Amino acid sequence: MLELNVNEPENVLDKLAEVLGATYQNGYLKVPEKKGKGYLRGFSLGNSIGMMIRDCEFNEGLLIKRNFNLNPHERVLMSFNNILLPTNQSMERANIQNLPSVQIGKGRLNLEMFYPSHTNFRSILVAIYVSDLKMLLGNQIENSILQTLLKNQEPILFEEIITPRIQKVAIEITENDIPETLNHLYYRLKAEELICLVFAELLKRQNTSMQAINEIDAEKVYQIRAKILIDLSTPPVLEDLARQALMSKSKLKRLFKQIFGESIFNYYQSFRMKEAARLLKERRLSVSEVGYEMGFSNLGHFTRVFEEHVGMKPKRFSLQ
Repeated sequence: MLELNVNEPENVLDKLAEVLGATYQNGYLKVPEKKGKGYLRGFSLGNSIGMMIRDCEFNEGLLIKRNFNLNPHERVLMSFNNILLPTNQSMERANIQNLPSVQIGKGRLNLEMFYPSHTNFRSILVAIYVSDLKMLLGNQIENSILQTLLKNQEPILFEEIITPRIQKVAIEITENDIPETLNHLYYRLKAEELICLVFAELLKRQNTSMQAINEIDAEKVYQIRAKILIDLSTPPVLEDLARQALMSKSKLKRLFKQIFGESIFNYYQSFRMKEAARLLKERRLSVSEVGYEMGFSNLGHFTRVFEEHVGMKPKRFSLQ
């Protein structure tokens, strides 16, 4: 097993190079063939913004222990996960829990992380000091989400599904012909563009009060998210989920909506309709076949729900 102990966020790639017995030069680290495959690339974009591109996997499990000396609340970390997957890749059911998503976090969450061997790291990480984030966003901080990230000193975690616009920027980051002398300017602009697009999505959320979240509760909420996505033909039962999470129903509902921006049922229903759309388009199933496979006994109900989420009736969608 590979073990990585990191005391400063700027030293992550240096430390990883030592563990792998590799060379880290000019912000680039190639994973040795005997250790895995792929690469990691780091950028220090001035004093305020850091960015890392990870497109790699390791032959051994990786344990990361973070013990940063700086105040963990000084930085906001945005982790764009599974964002480097081919844009034309089919979203098979087996991969639906690995959807491209961005986690926005602040504070001491996940101080020790273990990744099994051959875990795919296809992500872009952007870190920015809170003080510089305030300057980028300006003084309009009346929104509760902005206040939570910019003012509060408690750990916080949000997640959003990657939008096509964010995916486009990720492609521009990894596939470009910008001259090396302009790299600093180019990648800083792209990092700021990612930050802007993420906050554009966060600001669509309801302006409600935010609660601090600890690592244990965050892990339980993610376990619940995984459970409701395993079988999209079976609607979630709140009492069962709360019992599994060892939480009250009100606490589970509050934390789930705070992290993912949707109620448990709306989140489930959204993915259920995404899967229905995939079955109609890619597997060319009939509307009735898709409705029954998604657990609907009333096809009229299925049609209404599909139209609410997709914007058109399933029959019309299948013909486009």
